[in-house]
Amino acid sequence: MSAGNILYVFSSRRACNAFCAQQEDGFLPTVWSVSEFYSQVSYVPHLQKIPEGVRQVLLMGAIQEVQEEGVLEGSENLIVFEKTFLGYLDGSAFVAHFFSELAKFDLDIAQIPSQDTYGDYAYHLEILQRIYDRYTQALQTWGFYDPLLALKPILLPSVLQKFNHIEFYMEGFLNACEKEMLFKINEIVPVILHTACDRYNKDFLDFLHLELQVDHTYALDLRALVGGQNPILHSTYTPFEKDKINIWGFNERMEQIGLALARVQEWLKKGLEPSKLAIITPSPEMNAWLKLLDIKGNLNFARGKEACAIFEPYLKALENFAPDPHNPKPPLEQLQQACQQCLQIYHTIPPKLQSFNEEFRCTYAPIQASLKGYGFKDLLELYMRALKDLRIDDVGGGKVKVLDVLETRGLRFEHVVLLDFNDHLVPHIKDHDLFLNTPTRQRLKIPTLQDKLNLKKHYYYQLLQNSTQVDIAYSQANNGTYSKMILELQLLDCHKNKNSPPPFKLFPNPRTLNYQEEKITTTIPAGFTWSATKLNDWSACKRRFYFKYIKNYAPTPTEGFNMGTFFHEILYQHYSTHPATPITKAHMQNYLQQRLENLSPLEHLNVKLGLEKMGAFFAEEQKRLASGKVLACEKKFSFSWHGVLINGRIDRIDQGVDGSYAILDYKFKSKVSVDKDLDSPKGLDYQLLIYQLAAPSLGLEGQIQTAFYDLRAGKLVPETPEILQGKQERLEALLGDLDREVDFEKTPFRQNCQFCPYTDMCGIE
Repeated sequence: MSAGNILYVFSSRRACNAFCAQQEDGFLPTVWSVSEFYSQVSYVPHLQKIPEGVRQVLLMGAIQEVQEEGVLEGSENLIVFEKTFLGYLDGSAFVAHFFSELAKFDLDIAQIPSQDTYGDYAYHLEILQRIYDRYTQALQTWGFYDPLLALKPILLPSVLQKFNHIEFYMEGFLNACEKEMLFKINEIVPVILHTACDRYNKDFLDFLHLELQVDHTYALDLRALVGGQNPILHSTYTPFEKDKINIWGFNERMEQIGLALARVQEWLKKGLEPSKLAIITPSPEMNAWLKLLDIKGNLNFARGKEACAIFEPYLKALENFAPDPHNPKPPLEQLQQACQQCLQIYHTIPPKLQSFNEEFRCTYAPIQASLKGYGFKDLLELYMRALKDLRIDDVGGGKVKVLDVLETRGLRFEHVVLLDFNDHLVPHIKDHDLFLNTPTRQRLKIPTLQDKLNLKKHYYYQLLQNSTQVDIAYSQANNGTYSKMILELQLLDCHKNKNSPPPFKLFPNPRTLNYQEEKITTTIPAGFTWSATKLNDWSACKRRFYFKYIKNYAPTPTEGFNMGTFFHEILYQHYSTHPATPITKAHMQNYLQQRLENLSPLEHLNVKLGLEKMGAFFAEEQKRLASGKVLACEKKFSFSWHGVLINGRIDRIDQGVDGSYAILDYKFKSKVSVDKDLDSPKGLDYQLLIYQLAAPSLGLEGQIQTAFYDLRAGKLVPETPEILQGKQERLEALLGDLDREVDFEKTPFRQNCQFCPYTDMCGIE
């Protein structure tokens, strides 16, 4: 065969294009990416490869079936997946990744327990096995095959025999199945394997059984290798050059963009070849800032533009779409109608959206029967997620490409700026890569966490090796530091601004202003209503009190889950209907089950762990209600004291059989304490005093106790009479001076500022 029948295989389509661009005029050779190569030369008979969207739905169905079967014996505390549509949707991504890893290394899930010496994953693996079985059944039902399940493809000799030989350029590593197929292909047509060996990928090349040297590139004849002959056709040594690398540290993350834009202007001014220039961003978050600040339009974003940004009006129209609850049509048809209706906002419907809608319909229409358990909103979520993953080519972009490190495989550059070279980003692996510990992975002969980190480092190392000049930037914001690769490669001498700011300015220097502490004095408004919370804020910091209650600057609502509030709600739900029945762990678990839809998997786990710490509380409840009952929960009160109106809400009031009362405030903390020093710099907590003063307004007489109720320790924590009396005297003095002007000074006790929402207004860092 002539040289024209050589097949070239590269790691990515981008590397293929770069190779073709270097060819002389005339007919181009056949060039495939690795994924194209394996799909072109092999097939699975009688089955259709499953589309990604269908895989997602069938996996969700398998997870739901297993979840509805109930937990395994002995695994009551194991959190599997949130029992909601979104829970199954998110869970399907984890399961797909796990099954994919098993398939790549030709492992049966049943093999894992034998290598899990301590049984750390026994319950998890049993559940995954059940999901695997049901997913396999679903595939058979619908006539699909999934590469996740390691079906052995059949090679197509007729395709391979068209080529004289194959030049296979390997970046990173091949999994077990890819290696096996490559050597089988080598039996049909000779394969020349091109690879680079460095300190990070040397172990990945052990399957060749050769003594390869670090910082060498090789061309290896696989037929000679299999035949026991010397397979090395040629090798090239490329020493790692530190002199070509400059490292810059920036105080703020965004400031790195100043370096990138300055370098781009320099490159273009010199007339350098754009295909040999690149900005590398390990995190896509940086791209949003680059797009915003690239006012000259010099950058081209290789990942393309996000469809959700381009089609934002359409997305908003879909999000606000109200379906007809009486529509008898299947949800998929309802969704298609909604899409067509929302597309009418455009005078000319974007072809990309039209084709996306058609592809979505064609993907899910064949399995419409499996969607019967999903509603319109569920399918809309699937649609929105798929649309948000869609990228639109940046056809109007500039000359200099913005890439991530995976897109640089097999490419060579003259100049590169590598942004965000921080320890938490370089290298970076995903959470699902952490499943199965290192000893288990080693025994199974699948990549360990360190292997995965080394693979990422290998890509960065090859980028440095294949570039003529490199600028590396990292951010010191939030105690950030550079990647450990800088230490491993002994690059600290390349740091250009260890003790000075970098010479790249994104914004002009701020003006230096003389700072003068603001003094705020005013009076409390007439008719101001007090509460324990307001008194506590007053005691902790008068400036906080001023911002919050005088100026009414509402703090930003805190995001996240509050365990104490959650338990408050459950206790109220129980005792408002069962005042004489002590709540038990079983009760709490039942109430928890009713609220699962409102909890994420992590929140669900935290609640269950919290319940495990409340054994003493459940025991104390049995004792307390054996001699009394819960008289009221979340009881509002309002009373006048020294001419001032005070209101609030009591968590719980207990009444004993002897006629005594206990006014309780729930606390779910690692340590519940009360004030012991009236002159503490952190301020005083007036909660229990206000409860005591409110008792007469609630008709409570006789023996009355006020206390915090420690939900972990299961005990009441009261304040001493002396402390309560001292607080009452302080409160009388405060309320007696309300007509005077108050200096709303900042607290000198900085610990009170730790979680205060007004620190920026006070200038406190």
